[in-house]
Amino acid sequence: MRFNKQELMTLATQPSQKFDKEGILYIRERQEGFFRRTESTGKKLESKRQKGKTHKTLRDLSCVTASTSKASLERWCRLRGNLLFYFKSREQWSEPLGVIILEQCNVRVDPPTHQIPYGFSIVFDGGLFQQLGANSSEDRDSWLQALQLASYECMRSQLLALRQRIEACSGHKHGTDIQMMRLQQGITTDPAEIPICEVSLACDNLLCDGHGRPPNPVLEIDILAHRSNTWIKYARTEVVERSSNPGFLTTVSFRTSDGLTSETKVRITAYDVRERVSQTATPIGSAVVIFNAIQDTPRLRIPLKSAKATTVGFLTINVWNLEAEDKGNSTESTPCRNIPANNQIFSHRRSQSLPPRLGTKMKLPHQGQLKLLFANPHVQTYRFHSGLGGDICVHEIMAESKLCFQFPQQLLEIWIQEEKELLQEVAGMGELREPWHTKQIELLDRHLHLLHLYSQAKQNLTAFKGIHFKQSTRKNDRTLEFAPLNLHLQRMWVHNDTLNKCGFYDFISVGAFTAHAHKSKNGGLIRLVQDLKESPTRCNQLYQGPSKITMAHDAIQAIKQLRRDVVEAMRSLMKLAKEKQTSGMLPICEDMISKTRILLSLWDPGLVEEALTFLEEYKVAATVQEPINNDDTLTLDLRTHQSLSPFKRITQQLNFDLKSPDFDEFVTPDTPECVKDIWTKESSKMKYSNLSSYKEINENGQVVSAENFVIFPDVEDQSNDAESNQNGNSADNSNEEDDRGGFKGDLDLSKRFLDTQKMCNSPSANYYKPTDEPEPWDLTQLNIEASVMCLVSKVKFLCGRCSSPAVRLRSKNGLGRSQSLKGYAPNNCHSPAVVTIQPKNGTKNDESSKLLDNTNVSKQDTNSSLEKSAPALTKAKEVDTMTKVIKSNSGQRNKFTEGLDFASIVDWTSELRPSMKKLRQAMDGLLKTARLTHSVFRVQEDAKAAQRACNVRYRRDVCFSQALTALVTGLMAKLWCQRPDPMFLLILTTLGPIISFEALLSYYGDEIDMWGDMTVAVEDLHTVAFTLSRCGVHDRIEGKSMCAAQLPLPRVVGSRTALTVMLPVPDAIYSLLPLVPSLRQTISFNVTPVFFNVGINEMATLAESLGTTRPQKKSNIDNFDRLNEYYLRFKKLNLPTEPSSSRIGTRSPLNQTLADMVNHLKTCVQTKVNKNVDVLQLSSHICRRMRGLRFTSCKSAKDRTGMSITLEQVNVLAAEYHLAEHEFNRALDCMRSEGCRRENTWKNTGVRKYAFNSLQILTLPKLYRPPTGTYGSAQT
Repeated sequence: MRFNKQELMTLATQPSQKFDKEGILYIRERQEGFFRRTESTGKKLESKRQKGKTHKTLRDLSCVTASTSKASLERWCRLRGNLLFYFKSREQWSEPLGVIILEQCNVRVDPPTHQIPYGFSIVFDGGLFQQLGANSSEDRDSWLQALQLASYECMRSQLLALRQRIEACSGHKHGTDIQMMRLQQGITTDPAEIPICEVSLACDNLLCDGHGRPPNPVLEIDILAHRSNTWIKYARTEVVERSSNPGFLTTVSFRTSDGLTSETKVRITAYDVRERVSQTATPIGSAVVIFNAIQDTPRLRIPLKSAKATTVGFLTINVWNLEAEDKGNSTESTPCRNIPANNQIFSHRRSQSLPPRLGTKMKLPHQGQLKLLFANPHVQTYRFHSGLGGDICVHEIMAESKLCFQFPQQLLEIWIQEEKELLQEVAGMGELREPWHTKQIELLDRHLHLLHLYSQAKQNLTAFKGIHFKQSTRKNDRTLEFAPLNLHLQRMWVHNDTLNKCGFYDFISVGAFTAHAHKSKNGGLIRLVQDLKESPTRCNQLYQGPSKITMAHDAIQAIKQLRRDVVEAMRSLMKLAKEKQTSGMLPICEDMISKTRILLSLWDPGLVEEALTFLEEYKVAATVQEPINNDDTLTLDLRTHQSLSPFKRITQQLNFDLKSPDFDEFVTPDTPECVKDIWTKESSKMKYSNLSSYKEINENGQVVSAENFVIFPDVEDQSNDAESNQNGNSADNSNEEDDRGGFKGDLDLSKRFLDTQKMCNSPSANYYKPTDEPEPWDLTQLNIEASVMCLVSKVKFLCGRCSSPAVRLRSKNGLGRSQSLKGYAPNNCHSPAVVTIQPKNGTKNDESSKLLDNTNVSKQDTNSSLEKSAPALTKAKEVDTMTKVIKSNSGQRNKFTEGLDFASIVDWTSELRPSMKKLRQAMDGLLKTARLTHSVFRVQEDAKAAQRACNVRYRRDVCFSQALTALVTGLMAKLWCQRPDPMFLLILTTLGPIISFEALLSYYGDEIDMWGDMTVAVEDLHTVAFTLSRCGVHDRIEGKSMCAAQLPLPRVVGSRTALTVMLPVPDAIYSLLPLVPSLRQTISFNVTPVFFNVGINEMATLAESLGTTRPQKKSNIDNFDRLNEYYLRFKKLNLPTEPSSSRIGTRSPLNQTLADMVNHLKTCVQTKVNKNVDVLQLSSHICRRMRGLRFTSCKSAKDRTGMSITLEQVNVLAAEYHLAEHEFNRALDCMRSEGCRRENTWKNTGVRKYAFNSLQILTLPKLYRPPTGTYGSAQT
C-alpha cells in the first residue's frame, strides 16, 4: 500500500476534537507482520542480528508489524475514521509511530493474561491479527465499540439502514427513477411523441443560511402514479450557484407514455447543494400539486414548504403546450407567411422568473423516420433566454445508430469475396515447380488466413446482440474492431419564437477511426502506407517488383468495368431491338467500338508473353484424371487428401474440378428439367440478392421473363469449403454465406435458368482451370475485334431495313449515347430487359420473372458491383437466352419480308444474339488471361513485402469500415430523419456534400497512431461513390414482414478500390431531387471529406512543448486547401449562406460572411498557436453554412467530444438564435451537466462523470472545461 508519511504525520497530530477517540492502549509487538524498523540504519540492524539480538527496541518500530516476542508496550493511540494512530510512548505529545488501517477486519475479546488483563485483538481477513489491551473493562468496551464502527463497510451498512428508514417515511424509493421504470416496462422514448406539456421552473425568495449566504438550489421532480405508493424520480434541473431567485434552464416534458394522467401527483423539491463533487445536498422545501392543476393554468406560483410546514420560498411553474409541427403553419426553414411583419411581437427582456408570453403553443419538430434508423434515444429539453427577451426552446436528442454493427458486415462480405477471388486466381494457374511451388502455397495460405479473419469478424458482428453501439470499454476488443466506437447521433432542434425560426443541427459523435488492438507506436496508417510506398526502392530487386502487380491489378479492374459497360450497351441494344427503335442503335454501337478499343489497349502484350513463358517453364504437367459425375460436382472427397500435394489439397477445396458449364448448346427455354438434376446441389448453396418483386407485362398482357445483365450474385461459393476446412466448421460458414449483406433470395425460384447462372457463377467464366491451356493473346484480340464488327454490321443491317434510320439518327429527340449507356427505359411498366420468346410453362415463367425482374429493380447495385461475378453473370445469362431463342425459333418465318407485327419482335433480338454471345466469350477470355498474368506476378512477389502489405491493408480495412459506417449513418440521418432540405439536395446532386471531421487527439503517445489511422481512413472516403435509390417506407412495410422492413438498409457493391454505397431515400426526398432521371438512371455523388485535428488535453500541452506537432499542422493546412477548393466551387452555385437571424440584434463574431470565415480559417491554420481551437470552431461553422455534415471524435468520443459538441451547440444558439451573451457560459454548463453527453459517459462506463482529473482540467482551453461536480475519477 502506498502512503505519504508526511501527510500521515500531519493528520495524526491534529487537535483532539477532530478524533473519534483517544487514550492509552497496550500494543503487543510482533516480529513479522505489522511493525517495521525504520529508525535504525541498515548497518546497525545487521550488526544486531550478527550478535544474536532478536529483541526490538522501541526506536526500531514505525508501522504495524507482527512478532513472536511477548512484550506489550503502553502507547498513546488516536482513532480518526478508519485510521488508528499509535505514538512512541504513552505521552500525548510524543511522536507518531505508525497507523493501523481498519478495513476488512473484525474485533474480538481475548482471554485475560497476567500482562494484559483486558485484552482484545484486531483480526484481519488474511488471518493476521494485532493484539491490543486496555487498563479497565469500561475502557476496553468503549474502544471495542469505536473500532467496530470505524470501517467504511460499517458506515455503508448504516447508510443503507438510514436510507430504508427515509424511504419508509417518505414513500420515495432510492434509485427508482423514470429511466429504470421505462426499462422495466419496456417503454422506449420516442422523440416524436407530443408531450402533454412542457414546464419551466423558477424559484424566488428562497431562505439564506445563518451567515446570510444564498443557497445553491436544484429542483427534483417526482411523480406518484394514481393508486401507487412509491414516488418515482422523474426529472432534475441543473444547480444554480448562489441564488435565492433562481430561474432554471432545463425544462421538464411530461409524457403520456410514462403513464401520466390528470390525477397523477407531482412533487417538486428544492435542495441546497452544499458540495458539488459529491452532490451533498440538504432539502429546502417541497410542493405537491395534482397534474391536472399544472395542465389547466399557463402559470402557477405556489409556496415551498419545509418539513415543519413553514414557507421557505416560492415556486413558479410556466407551462407550454405542444402540438405537432404539421398542424397549422410550419416554421421550418422559412418564417410563417401568415403573420404580417408589422404584427410580429418583440417581447421585453423578461425578469428572473416571469415569461414574456404565457400559454404559447409550441410546434414540436418532425423527426422523420428516426425510430427506423436509430435506437434508445435520450431526450433533454431546455429553455434559454435570447437577447431580445424571448425564449429559445431547445430539444437535445442522442440516439444509437442501428447501422453500427450491420453496415460493416456488408464491407466484410466484399473483402471476403475479394480474397476468394484471389485464391481462385492463384489456384487457376495450376501447380508450379520449385522454387515457385513453396511461394505459391504460401500465397494460398495467406489468402486463406485473411479469409478466415474477415469471415470471423463478420460472424462476430452478426452474433452481437443487445445495444446498438460499441462501448468505449470495448475499444481494444478484436472481435468488434470493424465497428465504429461509441457511434451516436447527437441532434439539436432549436426554436426561437421571437425570430419565428427553427432548425435541426446534427452531429455524429464517434471514437477515432483506428485499430486499437493493432497499435504499436508505429505512427499509424499514414506512416505505414508511406513506408510501403518507399519500400520498393529499398528492397532488393531479386523478386518481381510490385509495379507489374499493380499494373495487372488495375488492368483487371478496368477490364471488368469496361466489360460491364459493353454488356450494358448490348442490353440497351436488345431493348431497342425489342421495341424496333432504331434511333439510338448506331450511337450505342459507336460507343461499344470505342470501349472495346480501350479494352484491347489496356493490356501490355509483353506482360502476357512474360507470364505465359513463366507458366510454360514452371507449371507441373497436368495428369489426366478420371471424369467426375456431374451430380457430385460439389462434393469434396476428403479421402484423397492424404496422398495429395498441399496445392492440390487447397485447390480441391476450391471445387476446381467443376466442368465448364457449356449446356447452352442444347438447352431451350422450354426444357428446364434437363438441367435441374445437374445443378440441384449448387442451387442449394447459392443465394441471390433480392429486393422486391415486380412483374413485367408485355403488350398482350402476358408476363414476360426478363434477363437483367447487371444484378450479380456473390460468386465464390467454391471457396466456402476452403475456409470451412480451415475453420473446421462448415456449418457456420454456410450460414454466414447465406446471410450475405442481409438480403436473401433463393435460386429455386428460377430453376429454368439455373444453367445460365451457373455458367457465370463457376470459375470457368472468370478463371482458367488448372488443366486449361491459356488462349494466345493475339487470338483473344482477333475474337473481340471480329465479334464487335459482326455485331455492328448486323445493327447497321437492321437499321437500314427499318423506316429511314438515317433521319432518326439525326433527330434531336433520339436517344443520346450517354443516356442509352446508362440504361434506356420508357416511362411505362416495361422493365428494360432482354426478352426471350413467350414461354409455354406459365407457372415456371412467373417465378423466373419474379427473380429476374427483382434483379432489375436494383440494377444500380450492379453498375459497380460485386467484382468478377458482374460481367460473368450477364454473359452467361445472355448467352443462354440467345441460344434458347435461336433453337426454338429456327423454323419460323422471315421477319424482314412478312411485316413488322408483334410476333416478329423476338426475331430482331435473335438476329443480334449470336454476335453478342461471341463478344462476351471473347471478353471473358481476355479477363481470364489478365487474371492469369496477375497471379503469375503475385507468385513472384517478395513474401515479406507482401505480408507487410497485407498487414497494412487489413488495418486500413478496419479503420475504413469504421469511417464509412459513421459517414453512412450521418447521410441516412440527413435523408431520413428530418424534413427534406432542398438546398442540401441541390448540393448533393451537384457538388456532393462536404463532410467535416473534427478530432481532439493529441499528437503524443498512442494518439499519434490514432491520428495517423484516422487521417488515412478519412482520405479513403474520397474513393467511395454514393447513389440514391427510391425506397418508400409504406410500400416496404406492406410488402414484407415488419422484421424485414424495420430498417432501410444502405447497400455496398463494388470492389475494394471502387466501392459504391446505395442509399435508399424516401419518396418525399426522391420527388425533390433536381433533374429527375429516367427509371434506369441513378443520381450519384462523391463526398469531400476534410479532417481538422487539434489536441486540447495535457498530452497536447506536452506535444506542443516538445515541438512534435508539425505533421498535424501540415495536415490541417492540406485539409484547409481542400475545403477552400470546395468553397470556390460552392460559390458558383450562388446559394444563400448567411444566417437569416443576422437581420436582428447584435452580430456575433461567428456571424461573418462565409468568405470572411474562410479567410479567417486560412489565417488560423497557418498561425503557430498552442491548442488553436479556433480552427475547429471556424471549420464547423463553415461546414454548416455549406450544408455539410459534422463529425466529432476523440479517443473514445466521450469526454473531449462531449465538451466540443456542447460548445458547438451553444455557438449555434449564440450565432443564429441570439442567445443572450450573459447566458452563454450558463447554457454551456447546463448542457454539460444535465444534457445528453453526460448520459453518454454513463452508457459507456457506468459513471455519470467526464473522465478528467484536476490536472487535465487546468490544461483544457477554458471553453472546453466541464462544470464542477461533473468530472472525476472515471474510466477513460
